[in-house]
Amino acid sequence: MVQIVSPQPANEQTGDIHRVEDNATPRSNVTPISPEAARHLDAHGRRERADEIFRTGEYDGETLRMGQVLRRVREALLLDLGEIARASLIRENFLMAIERMELQTIAKGYLVPYLIAYSKYLGLPEQDVVQRYTRECGAVAEVKTLAPVPKIGQLNRTKDKLPLVLAAAGLLVLLIGGGVTAAIVMNSGPGEVTSPTVVAVSGARESLFADTAAPQTVAGDPPIEIVAVRQGWLEVRAADGTIFLSRTMAAGENYFPRLKAGWTVSARNGGVFEWRAGDMVIGPLGPEGAQVFSISVDDQLVKAAELAAAAVATAEAAEAAAAPPKARP
Repeated sequence: MVQIVSPQPANEQTGDIHRVEDNATPRSNVTPISPEAARHLDAHGRRERADEIFRTGEYDGETLRMGQVLRRVREALLLDLGEIARASLIRENFLMAIERMELQTIAKGYLVPYLIAYSKYLGLPEQDVVQRYTRECGAVAEVKTLAPVPKIGQLNRTKDKLPLVLAAAGLLVLLIGGGVTAAIVMNSGPGEVTSPTVVAVSGARESLFADTAAPQTVAGDPPIEIVAVRQGWLEVRAADGTIFLSRTMAAGENYFPRLKAGWTVSARNGGVFEWRAGDMVIGPLGPEGAQVFSISVDDQLVKAAELAAAAVATAEAAEAAAAPPKARP
């Protein structure tokens, strides 16, 4: 059986249908975009990336706190802190403290306005940023919601104030009469005893929620600090859970926690950090490569005192050994 195959038509061309011939030179029929359009596409991609970071709260698989989210959004938009500081009139170190969630340097009452201005510059919803940030850092007292304005139908009618005025006048007369009587009775009694002591009131607090004064550090206590030997993540909490530090620290950075206040320290790698008291190394925060949680700061005071006592004893023994023997009389 013979199979007849029809030849390919001469006018049918093979090859890439997306290319045309121009003076025997192959070229693409796709028109290139202008540099301005390319910049617009690049900016649009950065905006989508920034919005995704804010919506998910994650970056490269790592869950971020709100301060870290603001930083990653700023970096995705290729914005500099100095540029934002000049435009928002907020000091650059305050913006850096907001990203690190270290609020000791920001005066009370300024956190929320700073957050609103910063999030508005980044193109983020201001109220969502304020609520998430203050909830995570513990500064709930900074958030003040205004009462809704009542509708016209819900307004109460103004009542006649004459009965209230009469009642107030009668109460005032009674108070005046009672005050005169009390003054006569008190003047007839013994003289007033004045206390020679002065009561001092301290406004220091252990955390954002504490109502009582924090215990003061004794002058003899050594200054305990946490030093990052290598880059690593560290979190410092108060006794009531207030977070004073929660970020990645670079090698060589240090932090001085409050002593005798029940503060604790956590880290993803205990071997990255070490305790120090001045020039004396107390020891590592934890084992190398192991996560540590809620390590007591106050326990390091005992270790520092023991090491200091041992160092003093060693120095005294060395001095005694180096001293010449006393001559016998």
